[in-house]
Amino acid sequence: MKRARLIAAVPMERVDTSGGDGSTPRVGDIVDLDHGFTFHDGRQGGIVVCTGPNGRIKWSADVLDSEIEFLPDEGNT
Repeated sequence: MKRARLIAAVPMERVDTSGGDGSTPRVGDIVDLDHGFTFHDGRQGGIVVCTGPNGRIKWSADVLDSEIEFLPDEGNT
């Protein structure tokens, strides 16, 4: 699965904590990319999921591509 680092604050109206542990996004969080889409205004983005060290979901969010930094694939470093 493709991974990224959160590099900007995500507005809470785009965050879903209902299935998570109650955490909220923080700049620097590492996220898994679920899938990409185009926002209604034409900007590119996608759904990301942040999991804790135990593998449990912390939060998910709709993010803009400009709010994340894609990380290299683990097998290609």
